[in-house]
Parts: sequence; C-alpha cells; structure tokens
Amino acid sequence: MSEEILKALTQLFAIISKQDDGVSENERQYVIRFFQQELDQDSVKEYIELYDKQSGYSSSPDDTDKGGKLTSVKDSVKTLGICRKINKTLTQKQKVIVLIKILEMVGSDRNFSAQRMQIINTVSTVFNIVEAEYALIEAFAIAENLSTLEFKDILVVGGNLAFMRVKSVDLYFSRYIGHENNQLNGFVMQSGRIYLFSHGSTIKTHSSEALFYGDIVSHFNEEVRATRLSFNADIEEFRFKNGAIGLRNVVVSEGPGKLIGIMGASGAGKTTLLNVLAGLEKPTKGSIRINGIDIHEQKDDIHGVIGYVAQDDLLIEELTVYENLYYNTKLCFGHATEEELAARIDKVLADLGLDQRKHLRVGSALDKTISGGQRKRLNIALELIREPAVLFLDEPTSGLSSRDSENVIDLLKELSLKGKLVFVVIHQPSSDIYKIFDKMIIMDTGGYPAYYGSPVEAVKYFKKATLQADANRGACEVCGNVNPEQIFNIIEARVVDEYGQPTAKRKVSPPQWFEMFKKNFKLNRMEDEKEQPPRSLDLAGRLQQAFTFGARDLKSKISNRQYLLINLLEAPLLGVLLAFIIKYKSSPQATEYVFRFNDNIPAFLLMSVVVALFMGLTVSAEEIIRDRKILKRESFLHLSWNSYVASKAGILFTMSAIQMFLFVAVSHWI
Repeated sequence: MSEEILKALTQLFAIISKQDDGVSENERQYVIRFFQQELDQDSVKEYIELYDKQSGYSSSPDDTDKGGKLTSVKDSVKTLGICRKINKTLTQKQKVIVLIKILEMVGSDRNFSAQRMQIINTVSTVFNIVEAEYALIEAFAIAENLSTLEFKDILVVGGNLAFMRVKSVDLYFSRYIGHENNQLNGFVMQSGRIYLFSHGSTIKTHSSEALFYGDIVSHFNEEVRATRLSFNADIEEFRFKNGAIGLRNVVVSEGPGKLIGIMGASGAGKTTLLNVLAGLEKPTKGSIRINGIDIHEQKDDIHGVIGYVAQDDLLIEELTVYENLYYNTKLCFGHATEEELAARIDKVLADLGLDQRKHLRVGSALDKTISGGQRKRLNIALELIREPAVLFLDEPTSGLSSRDSENVIDLLKELSLKGKLVFVVIHQPSSDIYKIFDKMIIMDTGGYPAYYGSPVEAVKYFKKATLQADANRGACEVCGNVNPEQIFNIIEARVVDEYGQPTAKRKVSPPQWFEMFKKNFKLNRMEDEKEQPPRSLDLAGRLQQAFTFGARDLKSKISNRQYLLINLLEAPLLGVLLAFIIKYKSSPQATEYVFRFNDNIPAFLLMSVVVALFMGLTVSAEEIIRDRKILKRESFLHLSWNSYVASKAGILFTMSAIQMFLFVAVSHWI
C-alpha cells in the first residue's frame, strides 16, 4: 500500500478505537501487528506514534481518555473525508480487505459498541459495499460461534473453522477460533484472526487433513457442483515406436472444476503425458476414461468433449483474427444464426482482449501483424469458443511476457471455475502462476511420476524427502511467494566430489523418487459418472461443412496475393512461351503464317497436356500437407473428411479450369 493510504488507514483505526472507553491494549497490539506485516522495521515506529497520537493512547492508564465518549461531529466528518480519499485510490478488492481489517481490529477486544459499528457502517457505505455483503462480512468477523452462521457464502468446517466468499470481488477468507495448531501455508493460524485464502492456499488441520483452495472454491461454485464429469487415466506403460518407454505407472483421477499443471525437466515426458491423456497417443498398457467411456474404444461417444491446444500456431495466416474464429465457430455450431455466431465470437474476443485486433490479418511468424501473446490467445480462443468439457494445452505461456502469461492462466482458471477440467503443460512458471493451479503433476526423467497434489505442498514434500531445514514451509513467510525452481533443484541435485564439484550422478535417481511417490501418494480413484459427458457441440451437416470449408479456403487464397499472382500468371506466360516456340512458317518464301501448314500442332497438343498436368500439380501439391496441423486440432470435432476433400477438390478444379482457360486463350490467340 502507498504511504498515503497507510496514513489514512492509521487515522481510521485511531478514530474507531478511541470511541467509548478509548484504546485497549489488544486493539493497539493488533494495529502494531498490522504495521509489522505491511511495513519495514524503520517505518513501524513512525506509524505507531502516529496512531497513538491520533487515538489519544497513553502508556499510563490514568492519562487515557475514558468515559463512554460518543462519536463527535468532528470525528464523523473526518471519517467521511478519509474514506472518500481512500475510495479514489483503492480497488474494490482492497476496500473489502480494509473493511475486514477494521472489523478484525474491533473484534480483537470484542468491543462492538453502537458508536464503533456506526463508523464502520459509514466506511462500508462510502466504499460502495452492498448491504447484504456488509451483513455477511460483519457476521463472519464478529461471530463467537461459527456454527450459528447461516449464509450460503459461508462454509463451516468442524465447528471452529469457517470460509467466506465475497462474491462481488471473488475473494475468499478463512477464520479459525479453536486452539489446535491449524496451519495455513505452513504457518500456525491464530485464533480469531481472519486470513485471506488466496490461490494455492492450503490449511492443514490438527487431524492432519488438508483443505485446498480448489476444493473450497468448488464448494461455493454452483456450476462445478452441477457438472457431472469424471476423468480416470491408468497408464501402466507407454512405449515410443522405437521401443523406448515414455511413461510408467501414471495414474490421474480428476473431476470437474480443476486446473491441473504438468511440470518436469527436459525429457521427463510432459508433452507425452499430455498427448496420451488427450487421446492423441494410445497407451501401450492402460486406458483413459471420461465418465466411464474409453476414449480410444468408444470415440463416437466422446465426440466434442475434448479440446487440444498445441504449442505451435494452428492459425490460417491469411485470414483475420475474426475470420479464423468465425469459420471455426460455424463448423462447431452449424444451426446457429449469423447473429448468434457474431455474439459468441465477440464475447470470446472481449474476454481474451482481442476485440481491438479482430480485423487484423494474423500473418506469419516472419510477417507479424499481431503479437506473439495475441497469437497464443487466439489459438486458445479457437478451443474456448466451444467450451469443451476437458481441455489440454501444451505450454500455452511459452514465449510470452510475464503479464501475458498471467492473463492466459487467469483465463484458464476462469474456464475451470465454469466446471471444466483443464490440463496444462507449464514450464518455469512464476510464483503467482504456480499458485493458481489446483493440482500439480511433476514428472521425472524417464516418464516416472514424482508428485501429484497441491502445488504449494510440493515444495514442502521434496524438502522433507531430502531432510532440508525449514521443510514445513512451502511459501515465504513475508510475501507468500513460492519458488517452483526449488523443486527441480532438489529432484536433480548432484553428488559432489572431493573438490566440491557436482558430478554426473544424481543423489536420488528417478526410480528412487518413484518408490517414494508410491509410498506417500495413495490416489483415490474417482467413481465413473454414469451420465454422458457434457458437450456443447452442434455440428453442421456434411453439405454445410463442405461449403464452410470451401469458403474458408477460398477466402485464404484470395487474401494471399502471392499465391494468386503465381497461379494466375503462370498459365498465360506458359501459353506465350509455348505458342511462340511452336508457331513457324512452313517455307521461307511464305509471306504469312498459315495454321494448317504448321507441322508442330501435334507437338503443341502434347505439350499442352503436359502443361495442364504441371499446373494441376503445382496448384494442389501442398494443399493437404499445409492443413495438417489444423486438421489435427479439428480431429477432436470429428468433422466429415468427405466434406473437407470435396471442398478442396471443388476449389482446385475451379482454379485449374481458370488456369487452363487463360493458357488456351493466350496460346490459341498467338
């Protein structure tokens, strides 16, 4: 927080705490702890002195102003002024946190007098917090018995631990009023305190049960609870074509509303695992099931359920951002009207921040029109627009700036909160991105699983496994940051020789990490759902698909000037060249050319056939190969191959006909 905001908060704390019997020692100690969390040691003393002066606190009990003093007009005016000042600077999330801090300070001494609550109510009003939400926050902050809280946005666990969702700002808070050593991210929770329960947070209860952020969010999310989805993968073994083993004994069992990360060193099998889970590769031994349906044996039953975003660009470079999305959407929702398609596309473009770029041509890697981050978001948009139940992404943040990376992962988190299951291969994530994931699968070299669980708990797990100091803490005590790089430093730690130099031998080999994994992780397989997996596809008919494929292909060809110039100019140029060589006068005495006396006409006809074959081949040679990546993405839609081939054949026949018309017209004219 800025110095200006901290001073304003200090004044608010002082005005509220000096009401009635004046400042109590508990309230002052709360304010001191608040300053110690927010400030460096040198500034804490300065702000404590400011608070003491504003509140009239004195270390001598006789000097402290007592006597049930009512809120003065001066204090009321000052409160309004401070709140309005803060209101212009803080975001709505920060305002909610400030309000909770004020209620928590008053609750530290249980002095909820009418005067104090009146001031806090004024603060809430100026901060534009609606009455229902203020009532929720107030009840959560001051309740002595959590079991009496009957709000749909409050979850009570075990009678002494509660979680609150502030829906308008999408924030979650936890409060504990027991005396056992419950731990939040490795730190003991103080009784009565309110803690922000942020992305990646974990609470370990005294009975050693863990409460994860993703599970708490899922409880409050109606869409997640309504979604019937089970994903069970049992990969005993996966071998490459050369016989090498790529994956060993990998088990994944998940339900809806989860964002799952896959991490590992180079050669650990991250992308291989993603491709096997997505159904692009079939495990040598094992199966992948969605709602009990084997994705390899019963492909038709999971039609449109899976989405896949490759690391490479799968865009049609000649089309604009909007056109790429339009033709993809038209294939997915064949019975939607043009207005419905436009509304769906505009919403996705706005969500991804691409609405200002929708009329720009995508361009190639060497001829960029939109940035790398925008290209990546457009690739994701092609899958997001149909919202598959299970989505797989291969390194969606590679090559992006830290800001773009956070935007992409935030978008995927929002998708998971709608009840979708999202798997992401991630490489070197920042602390903020790492904590957003609900679970992390960590692979070791050779395709061995080494960890499967909460991201923050992963750091603690590997520290404990190697008997490191401070193993109970996965995050920084002051800033809450997590360093994922620590995990790989531990996994790949090398034996040191007598000179202190690392050798090629690892301290713990991949099979040894796997043995530890089997001992420590007992995965409860999720029960298969009996319903059909959710899907939103409404594919166009085969004829409509053929027209859509054709329109997309024709649009891309017309937009490619180089392609048009080469294919439209080669025919007349070949006609001029061939006709000029073939045309000759039958005798030196002839004064003019006579067609019937030209003995080269048979040769001309033969060469014309060769030219026709040559132009037909050049116009079509790369057509299917060039679309191979796009067809790989669209394979999850189970579109009609016949429609695709028919559209290609129609366009290529038309282009060849135009070429031959130009060739015949020019050559015969000559």
